[in-house]
Amino acid sequence: MFKKFADFIVKHHWYVIGFWIVAAVLTVTLSPRLDSVTSDDQASFLPSKYESATAQKLAAEAFPQNEGQTVISLIKRTDGKKLTSDDQQKVQSLTTAITDKKINKVNGSVTSPQMLSKDGKIQLITTQVTAEMSDVNAADPVKDIRNVLSDGTKDSDLEYAVTGSLAIMLDTKDSSQNAEIVVGLVTVLLILILPTIVFRSPFAGILSLVSVGIVFTMATSLLALTAKIFDFNVSGQLTSLLIVVLFGIGTDYILFLLFRYRERLRSGDHTRGAVAYALGRASEAIFSAALVVASAFAAMFAASLGFFSSLAPGLVISVLLMLAATMTLVPALLSLVGDKIFWPSKKWQKAHKGKTISVRLGAVIARRPGVVSVVVLVLLAGLASGLAQYKSTFDLISQLPSNTESSRGYKDLSAAFSAGTSSPVSVYIKSDKPLDTKALQPLVSKLATADGVDSLVAVQAKPTAAELEQLAKLPPEQLQAMMAAAAAQKPNYVQLSSDKKVALVSLLLKADPNSDAAMKAVSGPIRDAAHSVNLGDANVYVGGETASYADLNDATNRDISVIAPVAAVIIFVILAILLRSLVAPIYLLLSVGLGILATLGATTYLFMGVAGHDGLMFMLPILLYLFVVAVGTDYNILMITRLREEIHIEGKKPREAARLAVEHTAPTLASAGLILAGTFASLMLAGMSLLTEMGFSVSFGIALGAFVVSMFLIPALSAIFGKWVWWPSKVK
Repeated sequence: MFKKFADFIVKHHWYVIGFWIVAAVLTVTLSPRLDSVTSDDQASFLPSKYESATAQKLAAEAFPQNEGQTVISLIKRTDGKKLTSDDQQKVQSLTTAITDKKINKVNGSVTSPQMLSKDGKIQLITTQVTAEMSDVNAADPVKDIRNVLSDGTKDSDLEYAVTGSLAIMLDTKDSSQNAEIVVGLVTVLLILILPTIVFRSPFAGILSLVSVGIVFTMATSLLALTAKIFDFNVSGQLTSLLIVVLFGIGTDYILFLLFRYRERLRSGDHTRGAVAYALGRASEAIFSAALVVASAFAAMFAASLGFFSSLAPGLVISVLLMLAATMTLVPALLSLVGDKIFWPSKKWQKAHKGKTISVRLGAVIARRPGVVSVVVLVLLAGLASGLAQYKSTFDLISQLPSNTESSRGYKDLSAAFSAGTSSPVSVYIKSDKPLDTKALQPLVSKLATADGVDSLVAVQAKPTAAELEQLAKLPPEQLQAMMAAAAAQKPNYVQLSSDKKVALVSLLLKADPNSDAAMKAVSGPIRDAAHSVNLGDANVYVGGETASYADLNDATNRDISVIAPVAAVIIFVILAILLRSLVAPIYLLLSVGLGILATLGATTYLFMGVAGHDGLMFMLPILLYLFVVAVGTDYNILMITRLREEIHIEGKKPREAARLAVEHTAPTLASAGLILAGTFASLMLAGMSLLTEMGFSVSFGIALGAFVVSMFLIPALSAIFGKWVWWPSKVK
């Protein structure tokens, strides 16, 4: 089947190239921009069955006046001293200036004496923005607020920092865009340089760059179109992942073809015949490898967490497009350029004589497969021991470079005020009947004394835009007197909806809202206290960012327990069909699984043991699983299909087959592994914690898979188990 297909592609290569050009132009022209359908709101990715998601929906319905996000601006002196009375009046002027600017989606800004830190060095301005985090333009008002504060503090002794969810979102977006530029440049350089070194020709790298570039452009356009049609959000970090995934696996597949193509040319075949032969022989491995990768990514559709399921469409579309391009566009281009793909080198025409490294490796593995297997297994087990100190973290602020404004502001806020100031916990009480605030006092008391709670947030009536304008016209002395009088009143901690059927109690945590301690407090004593008071037919829901993180933790653990076996079963079926064996897929998957444990252990040793991180980002294990299983299985497929070819077609004995398979496949594994590990390692330059951890772990896992598992362990085990590897197929 693959031979006839290869002959057709080679014969009609001009039509194939023309088809791809037209398809690329139409796809880009008819599709919206990808950034118009992206979102980084973790809460919007939570399933509706979780309590925090229900609370978020209830908040929008019952308290539309609270709907949106609070932007927090910190004002302090440049010399670090206490704010003077003149400084505080200046803060009030800045607050008024933000309101007077009439920024789109901004309801107004508020400050008060209560917003002055205990040491008197920082005063807060809170600005309510009517935008949801799922809105791609939600953070735009932050830019305008920063501009107002920049103009207002110019040539003064004051400085500012704007933080809060929207500010963090804006800085994350900017950092992600910078990361994409860095990752893209490094990846392109690797794609150009490494194949040039391997084949001693710049055109091998250019072929990969052109082919993968076309696929990347089409994939992002198709994803944006699909997201718009079916109305789903795409993770804002997908673009960086697509760059490394496509350029990584795309270059791998092209290398698989080029090595086979060069091998056939060396045997004396003409250009088009060599292309057809290479495609016919490599197609089975490429097709199966791409199918495994796409299936592993498709398993993320089973995730309940939107972060993972939102990655699935883009990754699946991209891998399938890359498969189509490798099977059609790349051989068509090879048919067009012929052996000039290796220009200006002439050494490619002759194979290396003598004992190359791959020849020596093959001989060692064939002679001592037991020793090789034990050494590799001990190495993997040693690395996996790092899992003993593994811990996950939901501290999303740590993703940002420390010099970003929102990160600096967040640290100052946590130090000067209650750690939970930046993100209160919201407790909603819903009833079919009007609620009485007095009847809710037992609940309020329970919440106030719950472990982990620092204080309750008093309800403050929010002035209308007209009232804000009137307040702005008052003399500073009269305004301060009004604020002092308001502060002297007995605080009210219960806010009722307009129909009085929903109540809201807000509280501040003692711990950082992003910390593990905060999540444990919310999911434990705070939720226990909220649900312990008998309120008749009323239901209580605990929400807020920290509650969302606690639910994210539960959802992540659930998804790992579902996605891992689903992906494993799909990959097992594909491998069983490809290899016509039930034994080989088992030890292939087990070897990859051990490689994943070793990689996660090594990552834990480095980032928690050496770098001193409090934990690894919560989504890292499942992303690592998917990428290393999917891509790592590529190399296993390349090795095992060559082993099968040597045994079933060439009739070699198991040890001889292992020797020859390593001899012929090791150069391809080394080149492909080096390029793919290098492309993922470029993520470490992004400056964001998640991408740095992912860059190291995935590149390390791929290198481990290519240079240790596939190159040593797989052929060694095949030599040990012999014909039983292929059971129930019979070896001739």
